[in-house]
Amino acid sequence: MNTPATKYCFACGAVIDTRAEICPKCGVRQPGMAPMPVPGMQGDPVYQQAASTKLAAGICGILIGALGIHKFILGYTTSGLIMLLVSILTLGLGAIVMAVIGIIEGVIYLSKSDQDFYQTYIANRKEWF
Repeated sequence: MNTPATKYCFACGAVIDTRAEICPKCGVRQPGMAPMPVPGMQGDPVYQQAASTKLAAGICGILIGALGIHKFILGYTTSGLIMLLVSILTLGLGAIVMAVIGIIEGVIYLSKSDQDFYQTYIANRKEWF
């Protein structure tokens, strides 16, 4: 009998506990059951923060990369200052090279998964490319 503590799997029809997120018989996630954030998974707040940082740094790198703003967003003050000073002190000639670097880095940032971005640029602090 179906008691208040059981329900039916929507995929295979097996009787499962009402708290079950995944059917033990067929392994299908049940509708309406949002997965809990697990450290190291997509819903982890660390990766959510990395995702917003990735987006901001990637867009700034592509649009205004010559100024090194994307480096400042990631907390790389020295690298950001290098890009900014090269752009300014060469009267704009170095800005062309810095803009190309910014575009490349912006595309790289945006093409990485949130986990890869976090591991590479936040945890390991890789400053260039």
